[in-house]
Amino acid sequence: MPWSKLKNMILVILIITNLCLLAIVAIPALQSRKLLEQTREQAIQLLRDRGVQVDGGIVPRSIDLAAQVAERDLEREERAAAALLGGAVTAEARGGEVYRYCNENGFLQVHSDGACSAQLKPEAFPLGEDVEAGCLAVLERMGLRGVIVDREGDTLIFRQTWEGTPLFTQQITLVCQKGGLAAITEGRQLLAVPQPDPGRQTITVTTALIDLLNGVGALGDVCNRIDAIETGYVAAAALSGTTVLTPVWRVTTDTGAYQLDAVTGGVTRVS
Repeated sequence: MPWSKLKNMILVILIITNLCLLAIVAIPALQSRKLLEQTREQAIQLLRDRGVQVDGGIVPRSIDLAAQVAERDLEREERAAAALLGGAVTAEARGGEVYRYCNENGFLQVHSDGACSAQLKPEAFPLGEDVEAGCLAVLERMGLRGVIVDREGDTLIFRQTWEGTPLFTQQITLVCQKGGLAAITEGRQLLAVPQPDPGRQTITVTTALIDLLNGVGALGDVCNRIDAIETGYVAAAALSGTTVLTPVWRVTTDTGAYQLDAVTGGVTRVS
C-alpha cells in the first residue's frame, strides 16, 4: 500500500479516536448539566407551588463564586498606604496588630480584621467636580475598586469589589471637605489577595433555593415574591489577620432582604 494512503488512514483513525474520546468526556458532562438544569427548574416550581412568585430569569444557573481565604500581607498593606498617601510612609505598630502608616499628607490605620481609618489633608486629595468619581480614583491608587452605594452631602459610602464581585461587608465611609477627601471612617476593606479555599465547597442552585425557602420560614417570615438575587461575598476576619470570604446570595423579596450562605445554606435577614 502506498505510504500516502497509509498516512491518510492513520490520520482518519486518529481523528475518529479523538472524536470518541471527546464524546466519552462531553456526553456525561452534558447529561450532568441537563440534570442540574432540570432540578433547578423543579426547585423554582416548588417555590411557586409554595406561593412564592419568582421569575426564573433572576435565579442564577450555577454558583460560580468559590470560597476563598486571604492572609494579611503587611508589605502589601504598606505599599497600598504609600500609594494612597503619595509617597514613602512611616509604619508604626500601635499594638493589637494595628498599624498606622503616615507621611506629610496624613495617615492610614489598618487593623487585623480589615477595619481601616484615615485622616488626610484635603488639599492633597482633590476630587474635582465629580466628587464620586474623584473618590473612586483616590481609592484606586491603593488598589481598591468598588462603587459608591450611598451619599448624603459630603459623606459617601464606598463598597469594595473583588474582580467585579461585590464584597458586601467591605464598606467604608468617606468624608469630603474643601473639595478633597479628608477622612475614611467606619468600615473595613480587603487589602490582601484572596486565594481559593478548597476545604469549603459551595452548594448547588437547587439546594440554595430549597434552603432559602426553608430558612425564611424558620425565621418566622413569609414572603410572596422574590424580586432580585445578587451574588457576592461576605468577609469574616480572625485576630490572626486571616480573612475568610464566603460566597452568598443577597435576596430581595416583597417583605425584606435575606442573605443565603452558599457554603452552608444558612439564611439570615439583611437590615
